[in-house]
Amino acid sequence: MLILYTSSAEYASMTAKARTAKKTGSKKQGSSLTSREQKRNIGYKLLSQGLTKAAVALALDVSWVTANRWTKQLEAKEAKQRDRKRSGRPKKLTGSQRSTLKRILKKGAVRYGYPTELWTLKRVAEVIRKEFGVKYNTTHVWRVLRSLGFSAQIPLLKAIERDEKAIREWIANVWSQIVETAQKEGAVIFFYDESCVQSQPNVRRTWGICGKRPEIRVKQGCRDKLSIVSAVSADGELFFSVHGHDLTGEDTVVFLRKLIRELAGRKVLVVWDGAGIHRSKRVKRFLEKNGAKVSARRFPAYAPELNPDESVWGLAKYDDLPNWCPKDKREMRQVISREMRNLKSQKMRVASAMRHAEIPLPPL
Repeated sequence: MLILYTSSAEYASMTAKARTAKKTGSKKQGSSLTSREQKRNIGYKLLSQGLTKAAVALALDVSWVTANRWTKQLEAKEAKQRDRKRSGRPKKLTGSQRSTLKRILKKGAVRYGYPTELWTLKRVAEVIRKEFGVKYNTTHVWRVLRSLGFSAQIPLLKAIERDEKAIREWIANVWSQIVETAQKEGAVIFFYDESCVQSQPNVRRTWGICGKRPEIRVKQGCRDKLSIVSAVSADGELFFSVHGHDLTGEDTVVFLRKLIRELAGRKVLVVWDGAGIHRSKRVKRFLEKNGAKVSARRFPAYAPELNPDESVWGLAKYDDLPNWCPKDKREMRQVISREMRNLKSQKMRVASAMRHAEIPLPPL
């Protein structure tokens, strides 16, 4: 029995320490020994007190081979309290070189001399070879990038024509003025946008048998198309209309009239982009005539990420209707109208999606 070699209290204390060290997987508080080193030293003590290898292996949850190795080390007086430090293979890039590489990557690929801003593993490997004379395969370049805090991501496409300074000024100054105007006039701010849906599906990933690529049958000839108008408030209230033709200024006026009626006397402040139909004479005349009921402000050019309604379209197209293949225009209208009505009833979901826009909105 175990108690022939050591007291049950001492044995329980030793095994408890070993199990605690195994669970934490870290250094014991107040000790410089690792959990591995602590367990081995407890094993030495138990073996030197006469416990069998099998009993030690069971108590410390190690293999009999490990307990046997500890026994041989004790017999040869080679018991070691600490592990021998393993230096491992030295890194090809020094700490300062890695910091330099990180600075180069953060400045962008175009600034380094590449024609686009895409950092690929091949390009990064070329930078490392040119700058530091070190050759890495692309697999190890991936590890280097991960260790520097980089990850593979889908880039956000932005127009070259963008005026970044004007966009920052709009967010800092113009947007706050729009909010103040709405509060002063008792108006409800609606973010307005147009989109379209085609019979060609928004293809997303799907599961299939290994080695056999899945197929989705789609209409390739004259594709059907529906145009959709929507307006959404900061609290997720959504209004929409579906059209079977390209949108015109008259469609915009009709939608604004319906929006005014829905608000039951409250003024509407629409924020939209600078699309041609928003600047048409028909729309301008309507806004001038109905200035007491509706007014409009523009987002800066080429900045769709500012419009919260863009995130709502993302829900409709890419979350609710991926891989959808309509048979004809009639089915398209039925399904789109149904999905937009469902989305209209999910105010909290819509409001949450809107918070991905790059303008400050009130918290939910």
